[in-house]
Amino acid sequence: MSVTLEGAHKEYRTRNGSVLALDRIDLDAADGELVVVVGPSGSGKTTLLRCIAGLEELDSGSVSIGGRDVTALRPADRDVAMVFQEHALYPHLSVRDNVSFGLRARKQSSGDIRDSIERVSDLLGIEATLDRRPGELSGGERQRVALARAIVREPTAFLMDEPLSDLDAELRAYMRAEIHALQRRLATTTIYVTHDQVEAMTLGDRVAVVRRGRIEQVATPVDLYDLPANTFVARFIGSPPMNVVPAKTFGVRTDGFVGIRPEHLRVTADGNGPLTGRVTHVEVIGHEAIVHVIVNEEVVLARVPRADVPQPHTQTGIEFTTENLHLFGADGKARR
Repeated sequence: MSVTLEGAHKEYRTRNGSVLALDRIDLDAADGELVVVVGPSGSGKTTLLRCIAGLEELDSGSVSIGGRDVTALRPADRDVAMVFQEHALYPHLSVRDNVSFGLRARKQSSGDIRDSIERVSDLLGIEATLDRRPGELSGGERQRVALARAIVREPTAFLMDEPLSDLDAELRAYMRAEIHALQRRLATTTIYVTHDQVEAMTLGDRVAVVRRGRIEQVATPVDLYDLPANTFVARFIGSPPMNVVPAKTFGVRTDGFVGIRPEHLRVTADGNGPLTGRVTHVEVIGHEAIVHVIVNEEVVLARVPRADVPQPHTQTGIEFTTENLHLFGADGKARR
């Protein structure tokens, strides 16, 4: 079922006034869609998710699930399941009892509970852990148990709050692929919160970039990368990020800024090119390198093959095509 926020507004009252968490946000996730909400710390991502779940109350605006307004409903009546960063498993219970806890609370029959556990444990490959306790499991296994506990309820939507951030890089990449494949199999509407833009770009059907309680852009991962709506999105999405510098740096006669992705710049061995600059340092990352160049007092990054890497502290030329330049106004908004 779809999940929709309309005009969602939330402020936290403090001794010194108030803190704006959500600023009249509109967001929708279509039936079966996986929408990732990404942004820096303190941007309102978790508050947004908690307001959908009913764990936080909106000051104004509404939440609808499957076309039904649930703004005034208790969390238990919204039929959503949350997966948290902290797995929140009961340490004294077995995996089997952790997974079935919600079903027992709903007073389902023992036969139905047994069938549900068998189905979900097979789906997630945790059959061998059912009689163990969370403390005996690896991080990846605990994450699967947390997912199983959410899936077994068969909710109308999943809400995931940075579920992989406590895992190491290798396991995080593996679990990211697992969650993506699982969501496709279940076809359950999912809103996934993360601060990791790589996670956002690889998981989401669409990605919502948030900052200071506002949505800066909602688009497919490809459109976010190729057509950023403003300089914040341009710099936030991409690793390394888009170069965004005053327009005069690239010889463009307009107010505002220009942006260009590092892979669209080429350094020249003879030091000639439309732009010239001084190499400050080079980051070699396997088969390629990130070259830092000062051009007209601005630092510009170029992603180049390792064979083309210039020496630090030398002059280099930079070549590019104007088709790869993005124009932004003085207000930071893209000029199409």
